[in-house]
Amino acid sequence: MTVTLSEIEDEVDQVADRWRSQTSSEQRNDLSYLDDLLGELDDVDIGSAGATAEMVDELRGRVEILMDEIEIDLGIEPPPITGLPDIDADTGA
Repeated sequence: MTVTLSEIEDEVDQVADRWRSQTSSEQRNDLSYLDDLLGELDDVDIGSAGATAEMVDELRGRVEILMDEIEIDLGIEPPPITGLPDIDADTGA
């Protein structure tokens, strides 16, 4: 069953509102659920119900940030950002 962009957004909002007051186990369940929602975003029909690629990308970003926040709270290291050049901290060349 494919869900709509609006339904995914509602689910993300619910997780965002509750995760801080949950147990570690519940937070881990929310992480898994958010990961599933990312998969659902892949299946959203961009051409239907006014969904645009920008809306999907924005919601995907919200989900990823929320997942990072939960992972940090749980003490789980978020995966490193790839594709960025290493930054040289030595500014006194």
